Amino acid sequence: MLVLLTMVSVGWAGKLEDDRNDVPLTAEDFKKLDTFEGVLLAKADKVFAAGDFRSATAEYDSFVLQYPKSLAVPYALMRKGRSLERDKKRFDAIKVFNEVLDYFPNAVSYAGAALFYIGECHWLNGDVKEAMKAWAEMAQDADYRKHFLAAGAINALADNLTRQDKWPEAMVYYEQVSVDFLRSNRDAVDYASSKIFWYYVRGNPAVEKLRKAYDKADGFLRGNSDAIFWSRVMEAIDRHGTFAEADVVNRVSYYQYWARAMDGKNPEWDDFQISLARYHLLADNNVAKWYERLDRQYKQYQKDGDFTRTIKWMGLFAGHKPKVDEYYAKLTFEKMNKPQVIALIQALYNAGDLALAHNTIAKLKADQTSDDDRENLARWIWVRDEEGVRQVCASMKDADRGNMTLVRFYQYTRQPDKGLKLVDALTKTPAYAKEACMLKGEFCQWKKLWAEAISAYKLADNPPTAIFRIAECLLADGKRDQGVAQLHEIEGFFPNEAPEAALRIAYAYRDTNDQKLYVKGLRNVLKQYPASGQSSTAHQELQAMGLKTGGAIDAE
Repeated sequence: MLVLLTMVSVGWAGKLEDDRNDVPLTAEDFKKLDTFEGVLLAKADKVFAAGDFRSATAEYDSFVLQYPKSLAVPYALMRKGRSLERDKKRFDAIKVFNEVLDYFPNAVSYAGAALFYIGECHWLNGDVKEAMKAWAEMAQDADYRKHFLAAGAINALADNLTRQDKWPEAMVYYEQVSVDFLRSNRDAVDYASSKIFWYYVRGNPAVEKLRKAYDKADGFLRGNSDAIFWSRVMEAIDRHGTFAEADVVNRVSYYQYWARAMDGKNPEWDDFQISLARYHLLADNNVAKWYERLDRQYKQYQKDGDFTRTIKWMGLFAGHKPKVDEYYAKLTFEKMNKPQVIALIQALYNAGDLALAHNTIAKLKADQTSDDDRENLARWIWVRDEEGVRQVCASMKDADRGNMTLVRFYQYTRQPDKGLKLVDALTKTPAYAKEACMLKGEFCQWKKLWAEAISAYKLADNPPTAIFRIAECLLADGKRDQGVAQLHEIEGFFPNEAPEAALRIAYAYRDTNDQKLYVKGLRNVLKQYPASGQSSTAHQELQAMGLKTGGAIDAE
């Protein structure tokens, strides 16, 4: 049941017993009420909206008794039933909803909702059979099936059929939703269309039936063009094309079907033909034929100077070194622009060909590639290859910028020894001096060179961050009082960081086993910074120790 409930919820973009599913009185109907009717009904709606469903039941009941001939009676009865349902009195609610159906079947807005809620009550009571019976009646009625709540009910019916492995019957309902609610319930349509695509792509591949359902539903409002349809189909083929390693028979059958379905179509569309070649490969595992198909597509539609397309083909052959080399040889670097060369470098990295990537970095043209371009490229390479980063940094026109970028890389990859070899020179370069001092301090701190780190942080002139770092070094070097003094300085001069500094003072005492001052520090955080996150932390730590959470004075 839990699985089906989840499906229903997604299918109607709401939840069972959710007030987003409630049907309001239309403004047009409200205008037709006399003053007294309007006042009483508005009062009932206000109570309902407040979630006082027991009182709302009485208010709606009172309205029906006082104004039995009002045109709002079907609405009031429907809301009375809804109030009972939300109050967990579902059997009583079903009786009231049946009154709406018995006496006001043509008030479609309310009667349709009542039928939906009958199914919902049975569902919440655990009676799936009766819920499906009510929702099936809704799905089959010419008027009720168009009610906005019907979308979720019909999807629920379909879901129930899929659980019984009755997919053909379920598809009738999913396709009904995809057509009837295109403009009134997009979430339900999206849910139904996902099921349609799964079934006709993976469950029981049938491209003709899929296209028919797609076109009938106006391309699910995303367009009926052949290109859009096939783009969605290929996306679905890839998304649903995962098979267990041992499930060779079904995998081969799946990709054979789609390769045959696509053969001969869209010859000039590269992405289509690339996918088609891949589906053939997954079906027959014939690498030579895969090469042949891709080579033929490239040769047939390649235009002189289209180096971007050549680079794309190199990416397709990632892991196939001879083919990468073959297409690399087709490039004419003298005619390539900067974006193409950078794209080529990235494609080579993605293909795992570091040697060719390094060779291509050397071909970046000085007159076309700025230091901004090179730094961006270096940052892109950071997580892939240190040698490439060094090569790009060394190629910058501004040598200091190149070295600074490389130092940042060593900080990012936590390589203090390499960073320290470069950073001293940069501390003397005005454009980078402060940042270089901070990085030198960090490198020295990582190496536990406390005095050198503190000296660098002082030169960085970057409070309060540098002061926090100095305090960390002093505390790590066993100089507790000096470290605490630095934290007090932050607390006194930097209000935004004061709570954190105060908490670190307490931790400094904790880490030196000074329990009395540790407790005093925690209570100071509570007293001085009660609205901070650090205060919450201090409160929890005092509670964990079984101590009172009084102020600093109480700790004496």
